[in-house]
Amino acid sequence: MKKLAIAVTGALALGGIGAAVSSAINPTLGITATVSPNSHGTKKKPKKTKLVVKLSTTPDVNEAPSPATKAVVHLGNELTFNGKALKTCSAAKITADDTSCPKGSKVGSGFAHGNVRGVGGEDLTVKAFNGPGGNKLELLLDGSSPLTIHEVIEGVLSSDVAPYGKKLTVNIPADLQEPVPGAKVELLEFDTTINAVTGTKKRPYVGINSCRDKAISFGIDYTFQDGSTKSAQTTTTCK
Repeated sequence: MKKLAIAVTGALALGGIGAAVSSAINPTLGITATVSPNSHGTKKKPKKTKLVVKLSTTPDVNEAPSPATKAVVHLGNELTFNGKALKTCSAAKITADDTSCPKGSKVGSGFAHGNVRGVGGEDLTVKAFNGPGGNKLELLLDGSSPLTIHEVIEGVLSSDVAPYGKKLTVNIPADLQEPVPGAKVELLEFDTTINAVTGTKKRPYVGINSCRDKAISFGIDYTFQDGSTKSAQTTTTCK
């Protein structure tokens, strides 16, 4: 943390951070999603699949940096989620020692990259766990440089409107938005893979229940620190 604080102080002194003229930000967002295998079952017997969602953000360097405060990932109504069929692990237990989580509660992994302008970026590994209640996804972020980061962010799964069935709402903790004053972290990339796993009664954690239009819709909504919002959408094929 001290190393980052020194770097931020120097960048501020040189005008490397916050020297922008726009009052609202308008970054370019990207989202891709795939399911594998992509054949469908039924609502009673959805077919197990691996779900990969990749998010990207490209800021406009002429605009002031503004961290994301919330992300909402929209998931097509062709998908079924069965968190209650798997073992769970709490955010507190994951933070203390994720290796102590019950076998079968880890459901995926990923990668993230954040950046502070004028200072540099940080690569983060991501581990995904099935959270308590069957409607939570606990995401453990670990990084070592320029900051030591070991923190869980929680996504909550809830009902959505067509063409989506569920949405995952993730609130970004304040200390990840701005770990030291002036160090505004822009999240440039966040990739998550949810493995094709099954729980009790052979129910899949993520399953495909239908494929009416041979496509599954996905979307991302970001809310930023300055109050701006931005969205992007995509589809992937199913059969």
